[in-house]
Amino acid sequence: MKGGTSFNRDEGFFNESFSYIGSGLPGGKASGLALMQEIIQKHFPDGNVEGMQINIPGMTVLLSSVFDEFMKNNSLYEFALSNASDDDIAIRFVNSSLGGVYAGDLYYLVENIEQPLAIRSSSICEDSLHEPFAGVYETKMVANNQSDKTERFNALINAIKYVYASLFFVESKEYFRSINRDIRDEKMAVIIQEVVGEKHDDLYFPTISGVLKSYNFYPADNIKPETGFAALAFGLGKTIVNGESCWSYCPKYPKTPQPFNNIKDMLDNTQKTFWAVNLAKIDDYNPIAETEYLAQKSIFDVDRNALQQVCSTYNFQNDRVITGLYGDGAPLLNFAPILKAETLPLNKAIERIMQVCETETASKVEIEFAVALSQDKAQLPRFGFLQLRPIAVSNAVVDLPQQEEIEDKLLLTSNNVMGNGISNEIFDIVFIRPETFDVSHTQQIAADIAELNALLVQNKRKYLLIGFGRWGTSDPWCGIPVKWFQISNAKIIVETVLPSMRADFSQGAHFFHNMTAHHVFYFSVNEENAKNLDWNWLQEQKIVNETRYVKHVRIENNLKVFVDGRKSAGVILK
Repeated sequence: MKGGTSFNRDEGFFNESFSYIGSGLPGGKASGLALMQEIIQKHFPDGNVEGMQINIPGMTVLLSSVFDEFMKNNSLYEFALSNASDDDIAIRFVNSSLGGVYAGDLYYLVENIEQPLAIRSSSICEDSLHEPFAGVYETKMVANNQSDKTERFNALINAIKYVYASLFFVESKEYFRSINRDIRDEKMAVIIQEVVGEKHDDLYFPTISGVLKSYNFYPADNIKPETGFAALAFGLGKTIVNGESCWSYCPKYPKTPQPFNNIKDMLDNTQKTFWAVNLAKIDDYNPIAETEYLAQKSIFDVDRNALQQVCSTYNFQNDRVITGLYGDGAPLLNFAPILKAETLPLNKAIERIMQVCETETASKVEIEFAVALSQDKAQLPRFGFLQLRPIAVSNAVVDLPQQEEIEDKLLLTSNNVMGNGISNEIFDIVFIRPETFDVSHTQQIAADIAELNALLVQNKRKYLLIGFGRWGTSDPWCGIPVKWFQISNAKIIVETVLPSMRADFSQGAHFFHNMTAHHVFYFSVNEENAKNLDWNWLQEQKIVNETRYVKHVRIENNLKVFVDGRKSAGVILK
């Protein structure tokens, strides 16, 4: 394990480096953190970036041999590879023994540490360039604050076994099937890591969680893709990776106004809830639930002091937004004190870190981080580095067809397209039927699409997918809540609009990371371009399968798809 040391009970858990238990492989996520530790030591030797502490949160890695022994000693493979439900698999794993030697080290850990811990997957396949497995496996956080050490120990090992079990959940099995890989070749390492944050009554959370990308797949007007992208949220980063409302901006232009129509639009579409570790006593323990020790709260329920650095205030009387938190006005989570008033040098740190990571990895990168603002003014803010992984970006030069060449062939066009390249392989189209679409039935629509996708995977046919609202959203009222594996054979994905649905881009979500890694073209069609979408032509094509809400058609001649990543523009020709 490069950069780490073998776990030693005499040296403690959070030493200057990081430690590992067992032998074998550390997995992609742990390897990325090991690399980042080298980068920090090289470029920020004093542990300081723009007046902020920067470090890797203390961690120990259970290497892949611990997983191998756990699976073998408990004879778990046959059951894990069966068609058993996720809950049944999780229960079998949680009720199995981890092994005495490893249990002893982990008991020592909880004897000496009383702060929330994140138990994170780090499989050998995770965070690769073209098959990143982003969001496929589970992360579980534990409060680790109970007075009974045995209770803390049981919560920790149950969380480890739950993460192991997630390798064999339906989503993971389907993901392996979609990329033609054998799940039996996968091995799971696990990271046990301190949660960056501060205690606020019975909650524990960072003031800011963030995702950085050194390449912006949806640049606004006059902004180059190479200038990057940042998404910020109050509380745990679960808000961002779930695709929930957060604040996104270009680090090169942090003060540029966001494209909201008016103040009401901004109030309606900014973050209103946040995730935190729940430090209160839990009455109903559920070791097979990822959110067992988490709580989702309203920003109106938290101490206003915790919001001071990240909010503006909406003044109802004069219909104005004022930077900072004042009086009894409504908080608006736009991070203006930091991004506009520069009360914290976060954006300067972000720009420098992105540049350093790009240079050291020789690739575009995605970074996850958390910032804790100590209530002790004498302490520097802490920038906790949580993940580093590469981004797949095509550099091919694509020129779009001229307007006069495509007028009678156009299926749709967009000036907001993610990806770069040309596709001529699509004969299948799956689309949500506009005449029967009902936003209250998006869960059923997702299930219908998953069934059609499974058939297309079986027949090795890629397809174009068209629907309303945001694909992969966690909120079924904002779009279609599919998981990545449920649309894995879609080569081109289109989100178009309805007046009742706003579809913001979610580049920080795991769903979008999988799309970029698999070179999926993603078209976001606004109201103006939606007028050109040829629904009549789609309805006339040969039907292969259909449900009440979804139709699968096959065309005689292949679609011709052009995407110019330099301009984030694309066309689909029939």
